[in-house]
Amino acid sequence: MKTIAKITLLILITTQSVNANRTCDDYITDEWPDSRYIIQNLSGDNVVTDNKTGLMWKRCAQGLTGIDCMTGSLTTHTWQQALDSASIENFGGFADWRVPNVEELRSIAAINCYNPAINEIAFPNTPLYWFWSSSPFVIAPYLSWNISFYTGGSDSNCYHQCNNEPLHQLKTEPV
Repeated sequence: MKTIAKITLLILITTQSVNANRTCDDYITDEWPDSRYIIQNLSGDNVVTDNKTGLMWKRCAQGLTGIDCMTGSLTTHTWQQALDSASIENFGGFADWRVPNVEELRSIAAINCYNPAINEIAFPNTPLYWFWSSSPFVIAPYLSWNISFYTGGSDSNCYHQCNNEPLHQLKTEPV
């Protein structure tokens, strides 16, 4: 039995623009092909299921909608607000969404590419920002791990009180 996880992603805002000129390197194996993902519309909402991990993601960052994720505007949250709002979100007919841990979030970062470092078919127009994870930084628990979808890198560079970070979500449910 596969487990599908609904995850909420938070973005740490930077000054980078959305998907300008993607560059991929052939010497790193592409582990994020289009065939890895199933894109569905459930109850009028767009979700992506990752066949490799069994995780179900909201297709667009929080506040953005549409098949191309270009409608609406990003919403912003502190780390705690994101954790709280994810748990009450109803989307795609499910109410068990959450913020991903750093390993779950890292699983969709395409490290063979940058600008953006994510599959553009599954997650179109993903903002080139830092996305929150639910994982605190062990040595300094007032910091959280996050992933950049500009570079695919990870860091623990933001206090939980950082403001103005948009949100994306993941679900947990047995299939």
